[in-house]
Amino acid sequence: PTTGKPLQTNLLSYKPSGSGEIELHLSCGRDSYWASLIPKVDGCTNFHDWPVSQRVKIKQASYLDSYQPYYPHSVNKTVADYHVVWSGESSRYMGYQCQANYYGFLESKNDITGRWTRVMTAGQADDLALTFPTFYAKRHPYSRRYGPLNKADGIIKWYASVDRPKTRVIVLVDPDNWLTNPIDDIAQKVSKGHIVAQRAWYAGSSKLQELWEKVCKKNCQEKVYATAVPYFVHTDDLEAIAPLWRMYTLMLKERTEVDKPFQKAYQSLQIDWGSEMLGWNFACAHLGLGTTVLPNIQARDVDRPVPPDREKEVKMIHMGRAWFPKHYQPAKRWQHTEGAAWNYRGIQVWCKCNTTADEIYPWPVPEGTDFQSRITLEYLYKSRERFGEIPSSPLRPRNYHEPLA
Repeated sequence: PTTGKPLQTNLLSYKPSGSGEIELHLSCGRDSYWASLIPKVDGCTNFHDWPVSQRVKIKQASYLDSYQPYYPHSVNKTVADYHVVWSGESSRYMGYQCQANYYGFLESKNDITGRWTRVMTAGQADDLALTFPTFYAKRHPYSRRYGPLNKADGIIKWYASVDRPKTRVIVLVDPDNWLTNPIDDIAQKVSKGHIVAQRAWYAGSSKLQELWEKVCKKNCQEKVYATAVPYFVHTDDLEAIAPLWRMYTLMLKERTEVDKPFQKAYQSLQIDWGSEMLGWNFACAHLGLGTTVLPNIQARDVDRPVPPDREKEVKMIHMGRAWFPKHYQPAKRWQHTEGAAWNYRGIQVWCKCNTTADEIYPWPVPEGTDFQSRITLEYLYKSRERFGEIPSSPLRPRNYHEPLA
């Protein structure tokens, strides 16, 4: 600029306008894409000191205005009863979760009346999109600082695209929510203006309502429901929720970066990592949506083992770790040194936190293995058996958590 001030250290925010899109690049090299600004869905967006853009590329047309060639649901002539959706990236960490998540959808017979979509944050589709129904959503500039923002941001772009969903009920899950039973009975409870969701771990905390009244933009006296995935929601409501979900998520997360007393005051809600969960709760309160909160839609890996007589009631697991019984001697082969706090559950043989989680699947599963561990290891092994090895690819960087840009 003529003032002599460098752009990257003096630009405070972006405000895109027009009908195309703006690509941000880390360098002048060909493969340095890292984020996009799309006037159709992005308003004024804060600029941060990392990542640093060295090049800006203006595109006259937005990719949202063209059908994605690998996304199959836009050409479906029938409309499903519900649509299971999750947000993720293309990485080693997410690759096996994609396989197992889709396997669970099929194995639990939800494909009979439902559909499934991976909303993948990246500048392009990956090779898994050839097998697993995928809508790719170009990156928001803040997504590199806080990955869970992709959940709301990807949904916004899906609805703004020509590939927007047609189904009346959307079921939002996480990549590590693996379906074990049909969910049509819960989907039928959804109506416009009324959501069904899992009770969040912070339910009962007075801090949630206190925080809402501090940051709210509308309906400040509205009750906030402490909910977590899965969210069963009417499609019209989700279209309204998504921009507010992103707005509140950004508001909370950006404030925690600069206001440490604020972060400390609400650390009991895990506001640093859980801003997107709180953002969802606040978006629903902002719109005055009613909610039915259910306690046991999912079973977390660290919850008490599901007893055999309840296995048909649990709709999905939230996987993370897996244990073999302590008396099972072959388990020593896979025993982890990490996770000592959970030793009472058995011998830990697998954890998604381990950088070999996509390569080592303990098998076979012995008698006496708890429900959550059994489903985790069965889905890992059998999804790989069904869909094959995930090949090495530049679309999945070798570092376990590093995503495709």
